[in-house]
Amino acid sequence: MKKQLLIAAVAATMATVSIADVSITGSGKMNYVNTDSATETLDTNTFTNELDLNVTGKSGDTTVFMNIENLSANSTAALNVKSAYMASSIADVNVQIGSWYSSDSLLSNGGAGNNKFKASTTVGGVSITFEDQTDAAEAITFAGDVAGVSIKHKMSNDGAGADTADTTLSGSIGGVNVAYRTINSDAANADKESIEVSTEMNGVTFTYASVDVDGTGTTASDGYLGTFATAQNEINGFGIKTALAGNTIQVKMIDSKLTSTATDDSRTKIVVTRPLASGATFEATYTDLDAAAGSTSDSKTLDLELSVSF
Repeated sequence: MKKQLLIAAVAATMATVSIADVSITGSGKMNYVNTDSATETLDTNTFTNELDLNVTGKSGDTTVFMNIENLSANSTAALNVKSAYMASSIADVNVQIGSWYSSDSLLSNGGAGNNKFKASTTVGGVSITFEDQTDAAEAITFAGDVAGVSIKHKMSNDGAGADTADTTLSGSIGGVNVAYRTINSDAANADKESIEVSTEMNGVTFTYASVDVDGTGTTASDGYLGTFATAQNEINGFGIKTALAGNTIQVKMIDSKLTSTATDDSRTKIVVTRPLASGATFEATYTDLDAAAGSTSDSKTLDLELSVSF
């Protein structure tokens, strides 16, 4: 009898483990960056690594998610919990509460947000989302499709009295993908807009992207145009991408301005990406900067990256 009870207890424990819905995913990358500057004292050699671990636990319609990131540059390192939230549903309303990052885009580099709440539902084919954050912005977003065009309109208050309307239109016209976004704000020099257009012909993808900020405003762009150490007022970029001998090759020409009246910084980027037999991906990025500040600020940068996702 005791043996039977022991077997039953072990079986119950194993059953509990087997039905637990927990998944772990993540990614890692290592970079070596060499910068050869026209001003020799600005030359650098940098080793960095970035490790991300995603832990997701589910029970029915309820999910708990945590993203842990480790950043290391030369002799410094930082362990950071980027996202930690619980999501569930109440009737037809999906709710989420906790901390998570906003999305990267042409107009912004995603940032952290703590003590956030989000509730969303769909009415008549239109998605309605309400977001709030302790002592910070609250927003309501409407999203849907009209005649094949995706439309998203977000109305928010920044917590300091400035109202903002953020509208995005995206779709495909005759094989050309177009995404346009405009932000209108009561705050001074905060209006901004972006557009990205891409199409594919004979195995080559052509992309044009542009960002413009009102007055003296600036943006820390991300997405196709990349990130910038200093926020910019205007950014324009054109690029092509194709496959060649097992590699993906991209060439981008990007001009940016600190202010609307400044001279352009011009960058030419060549990016070669190749999957490796080990399951990792190797990427080499060469950037030639022709700086507005003059030839003494010009530089050439080589970034070698090894990355993997699981």
